[in-house]
Amino acid sequence: MAESAVASVVRAFGTLAAEEAAFLRGVHADADLLRAELRRMQCFLRDADARRRAGGRDGARLTNWVVDVRAAAYDAENALGEADYLARRRRLRLGFSGALVWCADVAALHTFGVNIRRVRARIREISDGAVAYGIADLWEDTAVPADLHEQEEVIPYDLSWNSADSNLVVGFHEERNNIFRELMNHKICHICVVSIVGMAGSGKSTLARKIYNDPRVKQHFHSWSWISVSEKYSFLDLIKDIARRIMGITRKNIVKEEKGDQDGEGTISDGDTNIAGRLKEVAIEELENMGEEDVKELLREFLAHRRFLVVLDDVWKSNSYSKINRILGVLPDVNNGSRIILTTRDMDVPKHVARMKSIHEKKLLNERESWELLEKMSFPEYQNVSSANRSQLMPIGKKLAVKCKGLPLALVVLGGYLSRNLDYDIWSGLVDNLDWEARMNDEPVWNIIAKSYNDLPNHQLKSCFLYVASFPEDHVIRVAKLCKLMISEGFIPHRLNRTMEDTAREYIKELAQRCMLQTVERSKWHGSIKSVVLHDVLREWGIAEARREGLFNIWSNPTDSEAPSDSITAYRIALHNFAGCTEINVAMPKLRTLLVFFKLPAVSLLCRVKCLRVLDLYGLKELKSIPSGIGNLIHLRYLGLEKCGSGSVGIPSSASDLLNLQTLDARGSTVKSLPRLFWNIPTLRHLFLSEVNHWVPPEVRCLGSLQTLYLCEVSMFCDVKSYVSHKQRSRARSANYSIARRNEKIWAAFLRSLEQMEQAVLIHLESWEVTGRRQLFESRIRGQVFSAQLISSISRHRHLQVLELAGRWKHGDSQLSKLPHGLKKLKLIGSELSEDPMPVLGVLPNLVVLVLEDNAFKWNSMTCNAGGFPRLRRLTIDGIKSVESWNVEAGAFPSLTHLNLISSFTGMSLPPLGLLHATSLQTLLLKRSSWDGNTISSSNVSKLEERVCEVIIRQMD
Repeated sequence: MAESAVASVVRAFGTLAAEEAAFLRGVHADADLLRAELRRMQCFLRDADARRRAGGRDGARLTNWVVDVRAAAYDAENALGEADYLARRRRLRLGFSGALVWCADVAALHTFGVNIRRVRARIREISDGAVAYGIADLWEDTAVPADLHEQEEVIPYDLSWNSADSNLVVGFHEERNNIFRELMNHKICHICVVSIVGMAGSGKSTLARKIYNDPRVKQHFHSWSWISVSEKYSFLDLIKDIARRIMGITRKNIVKEEKGDQDGEGTISDGDTNIAGRLKEVAIEELENMGEEDVKELLREFLAHRRFLVVLDDVWKSNSYSKINRILGVLPDVNNGSRIILTTRDMDVPKHVARMKSIHEKKLLNERESWELLEKMSFPEYQNVSSANRSQLMPIGKKLAVKCKGLPLALVVLGGYLSRNLDYDIWSGLVDNLDWEARMNDEPVWNIIAKSYNDLPNHQLKSCFLYVASFPEDHVIRVAKLCKLMISEGFIPHRLNRTMEDTAREYIKELAQRCMLQTVERSKWHGSIKSVVLHDVLREWGIAEARREGLFNIWSNPTDSEAPSDSITAYRIALHNFAGCTEINVAMPKLRTLLVFFKLPAVSLLCRVKCLRVLDLYGLKELKSIPSGIGNLIHLRYLGLEKCGSGSVGIPSSASDLLNLQTLDARGSTVKSLPRLFWNIPTLRHLFLSEVNHWVPPEVRCLGSLQTLYLCEVSMFCDVKSYVSHKQRSRARSANYSIARRNEKIWAAFLRSLEQMEQAVLIHLESWEVTGRRQLFESRIRGQVFSAQLISSISRHRHLQVLELAGRWKHGDSQLSKLPHGLKKLKLIGSELSEDPMPVLGVLPNLVVLVLEDNAFKWNSMTCNAGGFPRLRRLTIDGIKSVESWNVEAGAFPSLTHLNLISSFTGMSLPPLGLLHATSLQTLLLKRSSWDGNTISSSNVSKLEERVCEVIIRQMD
């Protein structure tokens, strides 16, 4: 959107530091004039957008004029960014090296002045062109209000924990019961395909998801998986996805036994331990390198003795019937009652399924059900609506419900709009003024979506919504990643007394409350939205709108790069389904964003596209190294290297020149080394690294902006003496050994630098030897020891909310009391504390989630004191076998709702009687490899169940 582009430049001027301003003293007057002109243009664009959407003969002229404005704004932002970069570089390059670049900086400053004057001249031409475009009256009437930025505030409703989830289902009961009976019918042993057919937005996937997530389904089937089938897909990638999900294969755990109830996919034991044991050796890297026949054989072996449920969601007719039957043919029929659920818009698809089948046509809602759903969405629980206001609006609401013609998606989106506009005139105006009969692309809900979109309070929020549409169909998007991308794009404004990350999450929350995004998962510890998905109908509308706005283009095949899909230039490209393409050549020197959602062997554009702000190369398995020219991308804010490279990926030293970089995400990838000066990047906010082959000790100057430090290979943080004394260190770690010995002072300086992480919210440090390969290495190396200095440095973080440590602690028992009291989530793995940690941890006043795994402590008793853990909601204890008695005093765990005891407390009867004091407990999960009559206390189970606590007892392999 052009207004977003201009607003981003205005904000960039506003945040220009004093030192940068001094550096620009020769051209500062021109820069101020440019800012004033851009502020006026920003206000004009807001009025022009309203006129364009209202229709009329000005629409086409305004669109063309806006294209010119956007190009000029981006040129201005690039020029300002170059000047800002020069000033940052001058601060970092002191002494002789700084003198060497002075001449270059003077020349660059001159170029900046020339560029600013050129952009100003271009803007004057655009202003004069308003007459030629026939919009001079609108331009002349434009004034800049004093509260320009105050108009843009977004304040979503603050939902309580209980009202955080609103998965409303209306009118599905009969259909759901019928499908349940077919899934559970023991008389039908052959595999059966249960199809749900309905028009877009009719609730097919919602119905299937409700059935899939039902606990009765998870108890009936041994393995289950949900697969979204896009219109265009690779057969090999799809069956690999089925194998990965139904077998629970991940990078850190080889097979996630019994995780399906938490992750929505997975497997539980059916007693065939030989097959399960062998299959546990299949790692994600092996699966990714398998051919088609190998994957088929793997699935046949795994599912041969398991009753499974697979959901194939949103199957398109264009997939062809032979392709669909080819997918179904991968899943074996062993006469054990396995089932497949298939959702589709087209009735011809299930009719041609070459399996035993049943077809359910999704009915639209009747008038009563339509109003029931619209009423719930228009008057959500978190809003206080007076009875008088509700009574006045209800008759109009019932008319609107009828207008939606029983389509659930239309009712939900309309309800989200109405919930923000509880006004009689607005509601009655919709009845008469909205074109209810218009159908774009055969979607009756498009006009309602447009109304909801236009009602969004500011252009940044509109940009964020459209941006989500650039992700692939049915793609589940992590909110944490989406927030970082939106910040890097310049969509998120600075707000007083809050971080940009907080503002970005508020934007996601606002879109979800307006029903424009669907919540997939919420955080288990504070209820915030963890992942979202965009309904395919809203996505189709968003793609069309984004193309009209010039926000982004989607390339789905190599020919898309040869000719633009429309006349408006897009500065962001999302690459989907480029199967078989070996190279991308993008002749777009001003490209700002490249999002990659496919496996691509080679990328040849990095060094040429110097205006890039976002580069996300998710899943590029053939990536071996980042080109050295990466340092030329001085505007780069986000570098995504998740799951890249089949081996290790090289990051060149020039990456240290990315002085605007905010996020480096290399989770799931092995990095050869991190440049020594990389830590000096002043804007770095989030750093995610899984494994690093060769650590070069960093000379850290400042980590003041860093909020997230996620490291899974942390030999550098370990106690050096313990490191040196360990005699069984492998040769592969000898380099780290010598480095650690030689650089004790540097490591100490690094630990001191951790104290400078004033904005730290999440710190995750993981020892390679302790976690991640527990199933493969029974006798683990335990040479890594977290030093006391590390814990001491962490204790000073006032803002730290999440701390995850996997590794032994030196003097750990005495260090527990130093943990910061602001912690909301604490995860300790393999800590091997020698005393009971619960009395100390219980005093943490804000702790909501506590996870203790893999011998986190070695003590034979555990005591939870009265008043302890005042806010704890979830407690997981996994692999703590030493405890023989657990005393829970009255008043402990006043807020505890979920307790998981996995492979723990094997020397005592479960559950302990003291859990009756945890009066808010809702779910207790007990899992062991084997149970006998003496390990389960039936009387205690009965007493808990009488307190309305669900007790789940399961057995693992």
